[in-house]
Parts: sequence; structure tokens; C-alpha cells
Amino acid sequence: MSWIYEARLYDSKSVASYVAMCVRDDYVLRGVPNVYVQVFRTRKGNYGVRYSRQERSAW
Repeated sequence: MSWIYEARLYDSKSVASYVAMCVRDDYVLRGVPNVYVQVFRTRKGNYGVRYSRQERSAW
């Protein structure tokens, strides 16, 4: 599973959470299943958003 990172970092967790919610809702509206969205914190204290799609297994 590889992560796709948003290009911006945010000063507050609430703004990053809002962006994560928008990313998740965008994929849900397009009908894409199994999207994982996370808010992460950098070492400098900023917040970022990353997301990934889990591919279906072959079994």
C-alpha cells in the first residue's frame, strides 16, 4: 500500500482534518471503495494529509 501526500502542510489539526474529510468525501462520491485517509504530524509540528487505496487481493 503506497501513500499519496497532499502538497500542503497546515498549522492546525482542525484544518488538516477538514481537508482529509473533503478528500474522503470526494472519493466516496466518485464511488471508489476502500480509501484510507490520515492526518499526520511532522517533526516541526505541522499537520499533513495522506491517503491510500487498498487494492483487492487475488485470493
